[in-house]
Amino acid sequence: MALNVSNPVTLIKLLVACSALLASRSAGQVGTTLGEPLPLELAVSLRAHNGRSPINLSPDGEWLAHTIQTAERIPRDSVSRRYSATGFPLAAEGDARMEATISNARTGGVVRLGGEDSSSWAPVWAPDGDRVAFYSDEGGTAGLWIWELPTRRSTRFPELIVRPFFFFETVQWTSDAQRLLVKVLPGGVSIAQANAREAASPGQGARFPSVAAGEPSVLVRRFDPGATGTDATRSPGAPGKPSWDEVDLVMVDLKTRGVTRLAERTQVRSYAWSPDEKYVAYTVMKASGENSRLANYDLVVQEIATGARRTLGTDLRMAYGIEWSWSPDSRTIAVISSGPLGSGEVVLFTLADGRARQLAAGAVPSFDQDEGEYPPLWDRDGEHLYAVGEGALWRIQVASGHGARVAQIPGWKIRSAVWRHGQPTIWSRDGGRTAWLVAREDGGARSGIFAVDLGTGEHHAVLQEPRTYAAVFNLAASDATGEIAFVSTGQQQLAEVWLFDTKTGETRQASRINQALDRYELGSARTIDWRTADGQALRGALLLPPGYQPGMRLPLVVWVYGGSMGSTAVNRFGLVVHGPSFNLQILATRGYAVLFPDAPVRTGMAMADLLRTVMPGVDAAIEQGYADPDRLAVMGQSYGAYCTLGLITQTTRFKAAVITAAVQHPDLFADYVRAIGFYERGQGNMGGSIWEHRDRYLDNSPLLRFDRIETPLLIGQGELDGDLVPTEAIFAALQRLEKPVEYRLYEGEGHVITRKPNVLDFWQRRLEFLAEHLDVKVDSKGAVIFDAGRARAAASRTLGLVTGTPSAPSPPRSPRRSPPR
Repeated sequence: MALNVSNPVTLIKLLVACSALLASRSAGQVGTTLGEPLPLELAVSLRAHNGRSPINLSPDGEWLAHTIQTAERIPRDSVSRRYSATGFPLAAEGDARMEATISNARTGGVVRLGGEDSSSWAPVWAPDGDRVAFYSDEGGTAGLWIWELPTRRSTRFPELIVRPFFFFETVQWTSDAQRLLVKVLPGGVSIAQANAREAASPGQGARFPSVAAGEPSVLVRRFDPGATGTDATRSPGAPGKPSWDEVDLVMVDLKTRGVTRLAERTQVRSYAWSPDEKYVAYTVMKASGENSRLANYDLVVQEIATGARRTLGTDLRMAYGIEWSWSPDSRTIAVISSGPLGSGEVVLFTLADGRARQLAAGAVPSFDQDEGEYPPLWDRDGEHLYAVGEGALWRIQVASGHGARVAQIPGWKIRSAVWRHGQPTIWSRDGGRTAWLVAREDGGARSGIFAVDLGTGEHHAVLQEPRTYAAVFNLAASDATGEIAFVSTGQQQLAEVWLFDTKTGETRQASRINQALDRYELGSARTIDWRTADGQALRGALLLPPGYQPGMRLPLVVWVYGGSMGSTAVNRFGLVVHGPSFNLQILATRGYAVLFPDAPVRTGMAMADLLRTVMPGVDAAIEQGYADPDRLAVMGQSYGAYCTLGLITQTTRFKAAVITAAVQHPDLFADYVRAIGFYERGQGNMGGSIWEHRDRYLDNSPLLRFDRIETPLLIGQGELDGDLVPTEAIFAALQRLEKPVEYRLYEGEGHVITRKPNVLDFWQRRLEFLAEHLDVKVDSKGAVIFDAGRARAAASRTLGLVTGTPSAPSPPRSPRRSPPR
């Protein structure tokens, strides 16, 4: 077709357009993106292995029992913050609907336990291999169910309403597969009555809008110093004061259908049969007396035949009350003193005389890893105990109390010996000569499984790969097949269960939970190094977009959590966790780089150390050519929210900041009296009281420096997350100082925003907030547009922190559907 250019005006327009196009091309100004963004709808709908529910293999090694966490959410009870109306536990493990699953380790066949619309969890194989016990709220109330392998059918044990709190509180079978230990509601107490023991939930005074199904329920308050007013949405009401629920520990006899109540109306945490099954031991949680968010435990033993009960230890420091184990001869119980207030020492309690004896005092390191959760492990004869301390495996001789290091792997930190949840002994297939260890390479680049000779300490790697292996509840082993089951995640793969054959050295995937990601190219991570001004060598995990080319200057989001070594997350999916609220692949696939830096903090120096450790990492990302120095943002969750505030009060380099779950008050003096132990000896890390260390509390209170903030702040918060006083204080202070801030309060949410409509709403707002304040142009799918290796500036900027009636949240974008696989 011929082009008519006889009209002079048309000719001039054509020449101008061609000149502009040629100029843009010659200057490298053709906009490009780095790949197809991971659709939000898909990203917040991913299923995954639930790492708090133990995995276990059937006695013949043919079947794997585990729990899958779905993208569906359980409605929260209108009264209780800890349990749903059906009795499903929410506070500890989140409100995702769970599916107890049995997978055939050979064929890949999958059997889902529980009804389609129910939540089921914590499946445990019976010793006879013919049945599985699990929890399910099928029928409307949480109960004990038994699945039979021969018939592939499940039946509920009548009348009992189970009441576990953590998912690791599984049933405990006897060796004859006839009796079980389980936590239930006290007789005559309904779920509604138990849930009503808690005071009214915080934030219930808030007026949330009436929304249609599938829409987010959120109150939005904004302040912008350039506007003439503020949105005066009503603040949430006064806080409630929740308390732990009382339970009964019962023994269920499947043959007689009898129920024996061993402990009634008490706060039982963990429980276990003695190996000879004549006794049951359990821990009882108690208040610490320090208003510290921590707990003490009593250790109680009860004889089955007589019902005689006695307390072996009182006020024991444990992180979860599970860091203990029976000796193989049923005569003693070993406890690791753990948690923020624990010593990391091993204490032995003798049943015969009730005597407590501390083992290897002063001669071994602390055996308290991270936040506890690891019990001491026995050899099969009960003559030695094994535990991990300072990244090495140690052995303690019970008779003498002498401790010695068994194995240390240069360049690696041992995380756990292979064991089976609920069993007190270290796992070995050759009579106790060889044990198997899960370890992580220094810096977190690789994980591995090692075989160690317990006699000589000699060890060798049997599996090493650039992935992250979970431990604690995510290990199992089979005497029949010699296989070790473990959970592994990678940069581009969610957690899956794998099997390692100790005889052949072969590894195979045992679960295939989530294949929806297969069609998308995801970001990849690497570590970068730097030194602080005082010479400390640190590293960070840097997540880069798919299609990244060296030399491209990317907008950078820093994920901060003081005290963590972010570099160890380099091979973890999305860097942080697989939960939809923190899937940082959402940022990477849209063209952002994400840095998770090492951020060690010293006692009483959190604020100073955050600046000292994190900002050199940001500089390193810039100097090494990854980050755009003019487009920096910072994010943090929970304690990370405090850390984010600590940074933006000390530097103006960040153009945007996002915090969620800000449960720590920015004024440490105001927070101290309600969390004394947290600050004196816990994560608050002040090392003493406000009277002993007044200056520390002053120096580490971000509120006192809020007047220095120049970074716009976006706050996301669940209405049921604590008493909301800290978040209200942050918003009120910034509003008073006329600083730009937006506060989004989500109905029915706890410490993590989990309901799909709310997660979509907050992610959409986060992305808009970043694009606006980092001044980047995005395409219709939300991907950053790059020109000549830098993000294109927004063609026109509009003020996002407006006042008056907030606009309706943007609807989530529909994902492109994957073809059938």
